[in-house]
Amino acid sequence: MRQDYSSPFCWNLSRFSIFFAHYAIIDTPDYLADQLFIRHQVRVHFGKEYASPDAPYLVILCRIRKRDERAFLAAISELPNKMLLCGYPDYIVYCANLRQSIDRKD
Repeated sequence: MRQDYSSPFCWNLSRFSIFFAHYAIIDTPDYLADQLFIRHQVRVHFGKEYASPDAPYLVILCRIRKRDERAFLAAISELPNKMLLCGYPDYIVYCANLRQSIDRKD
């Protein structure tokens, strides 16, 4: 398992924790990722949510047990396809643009 896992729609956050891995995911207000977590039987603890008034997506902070990280990443890898099926064709482009804008500020 790579500790520095990062994709346009799911970012590994570097925080020290013995038991938990911390991530930021991009989801919709309908929380489409929740169904994927249920299907993969992953328990996710959700934290703060951040939204832009002009975007249909949320950035959600979450933490998972390190032992569940492989199942979490398997579930989150299905999210782009689910977004396309649910009528969000600009999801990947939005995530990539958001990631680039954050990387430029660092």
